[in-house]
Amino acid sequence: MITFLRDLWRRTPPRLRGILERSGVPYALSFIVKYEQSHRIEFFVANLIQLNEIYFKSDPHAKSEIEKKIEIIVDNLVMPNGVKKTTYTNRLSGVISEALCSVRLADRDLRILDVPSSTGTTSRQTLELLQKQHRVERFVLGDLYHNILYDKRRRCVYDEQGNLLQVAFKRYYFNIYKGHEFGEQYTLLSTLLLLPHSIVSWFLKKRYRLYFDSHIQRMSLIHPDVERLLNNGVVELREVDIFNNIPGEYDLIISFNLLQKNYFSADAISVGIANLAASLTEGGVLVLGDTESYRVMQKEDGILITCMHKGEF
Repeated sequence: MITFLRDLWRRTPPRLRGILERSGVPYALSFIVKYEQSHRIEFFVANLIQLNEIYFKSDPHAKSEIEKKIEIIVDNLVMPNGVKKTTYTNRLSGVISEALCSVRLADRDLRILDVPSSTGTTSRQTLELLQKQHRVERFVLGDLYHNILYDKRRRCVYDEQGNLLQVAFKRYYFNIYKGHEFGEQYTLLSTLLLLPHSIVSWFLKKRYRLYFDSHIQRMSLIHPDVERLLNNGVVELREVDIFNNIPGEYDLIISFNLLQKNYFSADAISVGIANLAASLTEGGVLVLGDTESYRVMQKEDGILITCMHKGEF
């Protein structure tokens, strides 16, 4: 069914495709068709507890398979702001290398912020890349959600503010929030198509409120290999909300797959960029975008100057 819909979409005339995109129908249909496949119980986020425990006991081949499963699980986790915890191995190494060729970083021990850092796998690879040519004093993994809470008795997952995220059933689990993807458009038509999901989400949030008791377990969303780096004196975790003042100063800030038009309004994106710029040192570098489209900017006399631009970001 998914393959058929993709082929049908490719053959749709561009003008009709544009009309459909604005209606929000493709997003709604894609969400409905993929839901059962992606929400099998094996991808319930609480499975990370067991996967992380067996990760270090496994041989390289088994580790590779476990990492693939971790990536799927994390990609399916949607937070209350509609942003996913997506992370893919080696997804940014080429982009970072290309981007940093266009600027000159400060000749000192660098302070670096990577936000959002998700599970930290991409951050670890970025750190290794930078350490080949630069001295790194501090590498901060910035994110709003480094941890979640798991109610083992009711099989419910919450963020640390108590918002229900997922509920597990026998064969499937339910995601309370929908991710911003597929060029999502919140129109009346798409809202009506996805009304059943909204009703179930409302019901589950009413039924499964968070109660702190002995059944609540705090779960880390950080990859096991990254957890081991947290004691090296360089890598640290920090809760960072780019829509508020960001504490500290950094020589390099990397922010991919966050300030996207399908996530936030133009005004919100402007606020986020301003806050990131404010935490840059003079001469500091800001890299924004995604793997297809990004912008490299350097701070000169308090103003961000574009040094490299690829795509539409």
